[in-house]
Amino acid sequence: MKVSLWEVSLFISALGFFVLCINLSYAVRSTDKIVRKTTEMLEKNEPKIDKIVESTSGIVENVKLVTNVSSIITGFMSKSKNK
Repeated sequence: MKVSLWEVSLFISALGFFVLCINLSYAVRSTDKIVRKTTEMLEKNEPKIDKIVESTSGIVENVKLVTNVSSIITGFMSKSKNK
């Protein structure tokens, strides 16, 4: 039985495709585990995350206030120097 070159190349290509599919299935499985763990962590820590978001919005408001006050003070000081 004589095996031609195209049959060997077809066999090698099929074997490579099979290995690629196995590796792809491992990657999908790993990604699924990561997504499940992330979802679980988010659900478990949702109250803490909400509290952090609320605190952050308060901090942002305080920073805006400080920025406005400092710009007013800077404007007042620059007018005082010019006189």
